[in-house]
Amino acid sequence: MGSADEARRAVRENLLYGADFIKVVADDEPRFVTTEEMKAIVEEAHRSKVKVAVHATTETGIQTSIDAGVDSIEHGDAITDAMLKQMKDKGIFFDLTETFAGGRLRALVQKSVVLSPEDERGFAQYEERSNRESSLREQRVLKSGAKFAIGSDMWFDDPGKTRGQATATMFASLRDRGMPPLDIIRAATSNAAELLGWQDRIGVIEAGKLADLVAVSGDPLQDITELERVKFVMKGGVVVKNEVQ
Repeated sequence: MGSADEARRAVRENLLYGADFIKVVADDEPRFVTTEEMKAIVEEAHRSKVKVAVHATTETGIQTSIDAGVDSIEHGDAITDAMLKQMKDKGIFFDLTETFAGGRLRALVQKSVVLSPEDERGFAQYEERSNRESSLREQRVLKSGAKFAIGSDMWFDDPGKTRGQATATMFASLRDRGMPPLDIIRAATSNAAELLGWQDRIGVIEAGKLADLVAVSGDPLQDITELERVKFVMKGGVVVKNEVQ
């Protein structure tokens, strides 16, 4: 993109091909999407009642997204308290993606690569910084009152795990950063449904909504990793997995 007109054209092209969500990378440094471009994207998408999600990690990218009135901001590494207040006031969702905190990224990489001593030191430095920053960010989001959901950002292949199994590791990571289990569950269900604009169909167990259910053996409020060991799955009212004894 290089202008608001090109931004509109890009949205229209994606909608023509059937997109039901528009995703934008706001800060692919050194190229940043301008506020004018982002506003054009949002206006064009919202005209067709389609939501706009934005990958933004820098203060510039996050502020541009807020000013343009996007629907959700993914990652948000450099989010400030002032920005969180703006997001709360505008009803913009913060999509937390903290799956790889606490050494999990290193453990995943080690499944397929032998790390050199230099790589190990690099990971150790990253983990120390990431653990501190992600914990503080998570607590600030909870205190801010801004709407939030969670996502795994699991674009990696995790040897020995399906994509769904790999994605489910985000629950323990969020717990380790200090998020209460009930908040984690709500963020992945009812909050996520609202972020998508699907709250009339999914997110809670309620008459008239899609019967998409899972069941586990233990209590995820006591041990959130129970959600990694799903025993029962119902999709649209049809049982597709049943390992309940």
